[in-house]
Amino acid sequence: MHLERHAEFSDSVAGYVSRDLRPAAGAAPGTGHAARAQLAGDLENGFLTLDESSNGVNITGTWNGEMAEGSCGKKVTGTWKDMSAAAPADAPEIPFTLEKIPGW
Repeated sequence: MHLERHAEFSDSVAGYVSRDLRPAAGAAPGTGHAARAQLAGDLENGFLTLDESSNGVNITGTWNGEMAEGSCGKKVTGTWKDMSAAAPADAPEIPFTLEKIPGW
């Protein structure tokens, strides 16, 4: 994942997430996601909210997290939810942890 200050909205962030979409052994092929999806959202009062779009139009995922206490803003934990057309109505929230790369 790469995030930076949003070019149009200085209080927001934008970027992208890249991921390997090859199906796991025995999994059904195909998802509602692109290998590289756009991200846009806000980091406010220690909370990160991002909308993900695989096609630049529709929201295909949401990221909601908060800064980990004692991490000095270098670690965010939260959940990702599949919002794509291929997602089941009861899609689970998947836990994630983001850590800032040293030297960035």
